[in-house]
Amino acid sequence: MGRTLYLKDGGGKGLTVLRDGPSVLITSRGKASRRVPARLMSRVVIIGNVRVDAAAITLFTENDIPVVFLNRSAEEVAVVVPYNHRLPDHYERQKVFLESLQNAGRFRKWADTRRMLIQSNVLRRIYRSLAPRLKYGIGEGNYQELLSGMKPQDEERWMAVMNVVNNLLRGLIVGHITKAGLDPHMGVIHRRRNFGLVLDICYIMGAESDMQGLQFFRCAKNNNYIEKKGQRWTVTDAGMRNIIQRFENRRQSLENMTAQIIDEIFELMRELNTSRA
Repeated sequence: MGRTLYLKDGGGKGLTVLRDGPSVLITSRGKASRRVPARLMSRVVIIGNVRVDAAAITLFTENDIPVVFLNRSAEEVAVVVPYNHRLPDHYERQKVFLESLQNAGRFRKWADTRRMLIQSNVLRRIYRSLAPRLKYGIGEGNYQELLSGMKPQDEERWMAVMNVVNNLLRGLIVGHITKAGLDPHMGVIHRRRNFGLVLDICYIMGAESDMQGLQFFRCAKNNNYIEKKGQRWTVTDAGMRNIIQRFENRRQSLENMTAQIIDEIFELMRELNTSRA
C-alpha cells in the first residue's frame, strides 16, 4: 500500500488542490507548491476547509484511492470511493454471510473472537505485568470496565478524539476492502448500513483505536491538544498533528492487521460456500 496524503486547512492559508496530469498540485499562500503523484498514494484525508477541484477527486477515484472528508470535530464525515457499474469481484460469494442466521452467526462468532484477541494484545501493551493472564482475553464487559478507568471521565472529550481516530482507521480499511474486491457496504454485524463491512472490521479492531485515544490523552495533559468551543469539544491543530503522527507511526501494523482480517473473511467465505455446494 502507498502513503496517506493528509490535506488540512491551515488557518486561512488558502490550501488548494488541483489536478496536474497524473499528479495533484498542492498550493498554499506563503509556501512553495508541491506536486504529489497519484501512484504514491493509497488514501487521502481532507480535514477542514480545503479547496479541492473535481478533477483531483476523479484522479483519486480513477486510481482506486478512497478520499475521507472530515470537519474539525470529525462529526461530519463523507467518503468518496471508486465507482463503476460492475459489482465488486466477490459480491456473490460475499452474500453467503447473509443467506441464513447460522452463517451470520458464524461471522459474528469469528468477529467477536478476533476482537477479543486484539483487546488482549492492547491490554498486554498497557499492563505488561498482567500479560500472562491475558492470553485468552478477559471478556467484553471486563475490557470496557478497564477502559473506563483509563479514559477521560468526560465522554464528549473522549468521543471528539475517537471520532478522528476512527475515521482515519475507516479510511485505511476502505482502501484494503476496495483492492480486495469486496463490497464495503455488505456488513453482517452492521447490516444495511453504508460501509457496513468497514464498520464490521472497525468493530473488530476497536481496541487499537482505544489505544490511540488513551495515548493522545496521556500526551494532552500538558499540551493544548483539545479545546471546548461553545458546547462542543474540538481537536486543535496541534492535537490533530499529534493524532495523525501517532496513527502513521502505527499505520504499517494496522495495515497488516487489516489485511489479515480480510484474509480470514475470505477463508470463512470459502468454508461457507463449500458447505453450501
